Amino acid sequence: MSRKKIILVAGGTGGHVFPAISLAKRLKGMGHDVLIITDLRGKKFEIEKNGVSVEYINVTNPSQKNVILKMIAFFSLIKSTISSWKIIFDFRADVIVGFGGYPSLPPLVASHWMRIPSILHEQNAVLGRANSWLMKRATFIAKSFENTSGLNDKKIASFLTGNPIRPEFLSSREILAPTLAASQEINLLIVGGSLGARFLSKAVPSAIALLNKQLRERLVIKQQCREEDIQHVNRVYKKAGIKFELKTFFHQMPELLQEAHLVISRSGASTVAELAVVGRPAIFIPYPFALDNHQQKNTIDMVKAGGAWCCDETNLTPEALANVISRVLTDENIYNTAAIAARNCGVPDAVERLSNLVFRAASRSSEAKTLSSAMLVNALGLLLFCEYGG
Repeated sequence: MSRKKIILVAGGTGGHVFPAISLAKRLKGMGHDVLIITDLRGKKFEIEKNGVSVEYINVTNPSQKNVILKMIAFFSLIKSTISSWKIIFDFRADVIVGFGGYPSLPPLVASHWMRIPSILHEQNAVLGRANSWLMKRATFIAKSFENTSGLNDKKIASFLTGNPIRPEFLSSREILAPTLAASQEINLLIVGGSLGARFLSKAVPSAIALLNKQLRERLVIKQQCREEDIQHVNRVYKKAGIKFELKTFFHQMPELLQEAHLVISRSGASTVAELAVVGRPAIFIPYPFALDNHQQKNTIDMVKAGGAWCCDETNLTPEALANVISRVLTDENIYNTAAIAARNCGVPDAVERLSNLVFRAASRSSEAKTLSSAMLVNALGLLLFCEYGG
């Protein structure tokens, strides 16, 4: 295969950036030239340390209620589209892969002007706003869930690739879930996204305190908390006689997942994908204000398979949560069945599947064209996106 020039575009949050980094490493390892384009928020991930070139664009979120701010966002998108066109032209890209988020709009619109093949990767079980708007302009759609809401398969070819996860999590798949042997310690991991989750810091300790003493004495809890919640959580666990460790962020997450018997967490796309690949039972408490309720929909496949439980935050009581935790950790048959089911939901070869789709799209590549008459149509489209899609 000839050497390809591939641009990956991602919004500057972990859910978009991490899958892009995983694909970039794979493509670089195969000898291809890779460039990642993201917005300024992405600087905190230090993408360059992965040996990948990065270009940052300054683009404003179009989800603004104020008319003036919305117009500023529109002009920001237009300006970023022009600068993206220059980046793409200088790089001489064969194919563009978008990982969602509003910062993906400018580069992918520019690639459409230039007649460069593009792939949209959707991490969630609901097609995001940016990907929905870009769908008609893409060559292929790569999806992480078989049933992805908002995707019209009749209008564009879609393929199930799964969500690429970081290589360090893939190696954890070889280590099966620890056994639930009587009298042995039980490792419980509680995480709430990159910044923690206040609700989990309130609900989970209250539920743990309601467990019977015999089970509490076996628990070893590692919980991610916001800084302002640590004192409260510390106090509840100490009173309940729990062995625990609290941090605002755990860097050794793959190792913690290897040790964990059960995970309680939000259900962002990367979290669900990592838990499934590693094969650990989970109690998901979706973030109730996620756009289009996508976190709840991310859990459907794993819950249906028997590898997870989903609890609605709005109706969740400490008693109800304690009941689920107790049922999983005191019944070896339920626990073992869930661990196997969770692992069976994993897509460990997601990055390989996505790579193959990239090469398939790249084979359609032709010489990049300069700005075409489609420019006006796309500019008007960006304005409509700011008005109705943002």
